[in-house]
Amino acid sequence: MRPLSYRNIHTADISEQNPQLHNQQFDDIYHHQDALAESRYVFHVGNQLLQQWQENATDTHFVIGETGFGSGLNFLTTRQLWQNTTNKPKQLHFISSEQWLLTPEQLQRAYQDFSDLQPDVARIQHVFHQRRAGFHRFQIDQDITLYLLLGDASSCLQQLNARVDAWFLDGFSPAKNPAMWSLELFTEMARLSVPGSTFATFTAASQVRKNLQKVGFEVTKTAGFQGKRERLVGQFKAAIEPVIVKKDWAPTPKISPTPERLTIIGGGIAGLCLAQVARQRGLHVTLIDQYEHALSGASGNPYALMMPYLTAQSSPEALFYWRAFEAAVQFYPDSVFNAIGVQATDKTSGSADGRTDLPNNLIQATENGFIYPGSGIIDTTSLLLYLLKAVDVYKTAQVSSIEQTTQGQWQINDASNHIIDCCDVLLVAAGIQSVRLLPEFKQWFSARRGQTELYQLADWPSEFDRAQLNNGYLLPIKQQQQVLMGGDYQHIPESDWFKPAKADPQDPQKNLNHWQKHSHNPALENATLLRTHSGIRANSLDHLPLCGPVVDGPQFKKDYADLHHGRHWQSYPAAQVRHNLYLLTGLGSRGYTSAPLLAEYLIAMILNQPLPLEHDLVKILHPNRFYYRQLKKPPR
Repeated sequence: MRPLSYRNIHTADISEQNPQLHNQQFDDIYHHQDALAESRYVFHVGNQLLQQWQENATDTHFVIGETGFGSGLNFLTTRQLWQNTTNKPKQLHFISSEQWLLTPEQLQRAYQDFSDLQPDVARIQHVFHQRRAGFHRFQIDQDITLYLLLGDASSCLQQLNARVDAWFLDGFSPAKNPAMWSLELFTEMARLSVPGSTFATFTAASQVRKNLQKVGFEVTKTAGFQGKRERLVGQFKAAIEPVIVKKDWAPTPKISPTPERLTIIGGGIAGLCLAQVARQRGLHVTLIDQYEHALSGASGNPYALMMPYLTAQSSPEALFYWRAFEAAVQFYPDSVFNAIGVQATDKTSGSADGRTDLPNNLIQATENGFIYPGSGIIDTTSLLLYLLKAVDVYKTAQVSSIEQTTQGQWQINDASNHIIDCCDVLLVAAGIQSVRLLPEFKQWFSARRGQTELYQLADWPSEFDRAQLNNGYLLPIKQQQQVLMGGDYQHIPESDWFKPAKADPQDPQKNLNHWQKHSHNPALENATLLRTHSGIRANSLDHLPLCGPVVDGPQFKKDYADLHHGRHWQSYPAAQVRHNLYLLTGLGSRGYTSAPLLAEYLIAMILNQPLPLEHDLVKILHPNRFYYRQLKKPPR
């Protein structure tokens, strides 16, 4: 499995001479004049989609997996079928892999003879602008989600965590592109299937049939489309070989049966994003925070910087923040996020800097650093009004402890041991307060106090059109002629972690000092200080968030006690989790960038929906990673 890194996929090599859309690499066409009818016959009828949807109409979602996205034709025909069907599950998740993506121009050429499909094609045109290898998630309709996995199909499926109900096998012909029909790929299909999962394909090649049977699929030959040769359909019975899970230490448990409500502790950006995603999925949300108004703690600045964290050398961590930035741009409405761009001073950049190879709409090199053209500023006041609509019940209380009752519910108590709330599913997203409620995590955290100042400018510098990043940050709010300044983060002792953050009267001058040699400095020196805000941010030791289920630490240390001896991972049991308890914290100073993707990921896990993160990213974010690393080291 290829490690995750900064890299782009290749654009499809399309012949300019052939009137049909012809892929020169595989010497094959994408589709012909009867393509719509063939897609419906081969994949919709072959998988008995209407029957499956009717039989599972009470389910929360239905998942289709496809090998070979191509021009997106099968997705478009399936979307039409879904929209014209009334008796069906609530949500459709369509997962498709592609290694050679068409460009938007090639997409238009592919559908030039399908005038009836033009409105549908316009709906997915933005998908074909993507070139970053890895997972992409698009909310095409309120009830249809498209997951596009860019890269080698087998490698992409190895990174996928999902349960697939129906498979579309639609790569180029087995003789011309054998990798799309390999035993390796079908083994991953088997891992992602359950008994009864169906498949359909246009081919009847004997090697395809044998490979599918080897991994546990029952295969049947049926008549091909309009008199063509036979094709294969069938369903998954049981895995022939045991399914191997390589991350038992990092479980991603669903909740069964699907919950109708949940409780979130923490009213910062993490908790509010969780509330928004949960409400979109139809869940009732109770939010508990120590402040009367949400977004009052570490997330309480009047404006926030939203940009990716990209490093000179490619890494899974940098890839996560790239992924998070993409998700955040989709998550925040235009009324909240203003993509004015960010200019960052970075004297470490050089010719070997991996960031210079990244897309220009993400980052651009300059003489003194980089410009992030799609980054910008979030108006947190407008954001709060937008996100609070997702909260059904808001409770103001200082949570002092959580405990599980004998009935399995979570009881949330205040300092007087009075019960604040009792719930089946609990999400702790309370920043540094999270480690007070779950003290086993305290050893892997530090806390920093951050302070910002909001200034009113008398004169607006004409060139002040981008946010500035230089040790500290400077956010221009042009309409109000205001500037938000911050960035002086101070480590604080553990004894002060859970106390209210106190403003430091020396901070304004410290923050101003960052900009003494900047062209905007004269305007800043004459500015009027309007307000300050101080907050305490939780930082993990590896500077990445903790997101996922809370593992039973004592039991895990017992089960994995001899991990440092190098015993093969297959001999260890799956890590046991604390029932229906999840954690999201450690977002540091990048919460507004990372919270939307982390919320999507965590709620998808709880509801047993396809995870929008690759296995490699799941592991570096899992709350159990520190226990695992600790036990891998030989004892002193």
